[in-house]
Amino acid sequence: SIVSTSYFIREGELDETFRVAELLLDDEQELMHKAVGSWLRHAGKTDQERLLVFLDTHAPQMPPTMLRVATQKLDNNQREQYRKQY
Repeated sequence: SIVSTSYFIREGELDETFRVAELLLDDEQELMHKAVGSWLRHAGKTDQERLLVFLDTHAPQMPPTMLRVATQKLDNNQREQYRKQY
C-alpha cells in the first residue's frame, strides 16, 4: 500500500503517503520498515517540512530501520536529533 502512494507523491499530494506510513508504524516486517522509510524519504524530497513534522510526532515510536531510511537525506544534525529519540 505504501508503494502505491508514489503516484500521489509525483503529483505533489503527500497526505496519503503520510497517512499510510502512520498506519504501518507498528508493522512487524523489516522489509515493510524499509519500504515505509524510503517512501517517507521520497515524500520529504517534495516537502521536507512535512517530513520533519511527521518525524517530530512519530520518531520515538518508529522502528530503527524505518527511521534510519526516512532520515537519510536530512543533514547530519537533523538525522542525529531524530535517531537519538529512538
